[in-house]
Amino acid sequence: MTRVAYVCADPGVPIFGTKGSSVHVQEIVRAWRGSGADVTVYCARRGTDRPADLADLDVIEVRPEPAPAGAAREQAVQEAALALVDEVLHRGCGLVYERYSLFSPALSVLAPVLDIPSVLEVNAPLIEEQQRYRQLVDIKKAETVLRRNAGTADVVACVSEPVIRWVRDRVPAARTVLVPNGVNVGRITPRMAGRRSPDHLTVAFVGTLKPWHGVPGLLHGVALANAQTTDASRRWRVLVIGDGPVRVDLERLAAALGVEAEFTGAVTPDAVPGLLNAADAAAAPYPPDVAGQDDYFSPLKVYEYMAAAMPIIASSVGQIPYILDDGRTGILVQPGEPAAIAQALTRLGEDPLLREGLGRSARDDAVTRFSWDGVLARITASLPPLRRVAAP
Repeated sequence: MTRVAYVCADPGVPIFGTKGSSVHVQEIVRAWRGSGADVTVYCARRGTDRPADLADLDVIEVRPEPAPAGAAREQAVQEAALALVDEVLHRGCGLVYERYSLFSPALSVLAPVLDIPSVLEVNAPLIEEQQRYRQLVDIKKAETVLRRNAGTADVVACVSEPVIRWVRDRVPAARTVLVPNGVNVGRITPRMAGRRSPDHLTVAFVGTLKPWHGVPGLLHGVALANAQTTDASRRWRVLVIGDGPVRVDLERLAAALGVEAEFTGAVTPDAVPGLLNAADAAAAPYPPDVAGQDDYFSPLKVYEYMAAAMPIIASSVGQIPYILDDGRTGILVQPGEPAAIAQALTRLGEDPLLREGLGRSARDDAVTRFSWDGVLARITASLPPLRRVAAP
């Protein structure tokens, strides 16, 4: 049995939380355990929303010491990561799997010392993200940590081609492999066929409510679609599953547009399937300023919509055209064009067979192309032959 040390030293990623990053951690852990591995998680933030099936998961938490924003906080994060390294060395392991974070050198220390296989998972160009959206003081240290970890890892698993390019620009010799995100097709099962209400249709959005997720475009699109129909039963309402800093602005916008919108607030991952089952379609309405800038993302929400057999409307940006086949597993629209969203909603509202056909095909692709077991299998298959471990 392989003993896996899963390291997540990012204090912004609770292992047991409601964020997409938390879901990602949990699903990779489930896939490892499903393969027969013994997994211990070493983290900077445990979180409080532990699912029942991970009740027995061994989690070692070392929180960074409280520090003001800036250099002191960055140093505290690195020191907590080094304390996690000590914990792994004390307990031992047969493989280290680290979710890349800005100031954790864990993999570059553990893999050579223990002489074990190692995987670095890179989900985003965190250096630029931190500079753009938050604060990054010690850029040199962040660059050094990335070079050492990516240069040491047997496999650098990247969620998209832009992330691969970002890693290779800094570490040309990095052994990168493209591994888009996935979905738990056992946890998220197909929604029941048919309308949810004879009086209206519901389009769902799942995610943290931040400006770059494009929910205002969805609300404007719904308002346009509703204005163009005289059939009340084809009018759309919006179900927003999640919470975030722009929630109040979105609530005000929905009211101003006359769009009926329900905001659930933050929910646990286990609650998402049931909420999706209450909707007739789902949306990933990314705005145009994402294209060309943040197009590295591999959005978990789209995979979850697919697993739930939802008809999907999504902006044609980033990795979404790779995930969705326009007209077969979803409807792709130009980003930032509410009229295009309205047209797609009208098509779905008028054609129940289209809704069901898109959903069935999306579910089929989720099962055959995007299961988390398949994600992990691609990663482990990329390990050098002499360092390969059992995979699902």
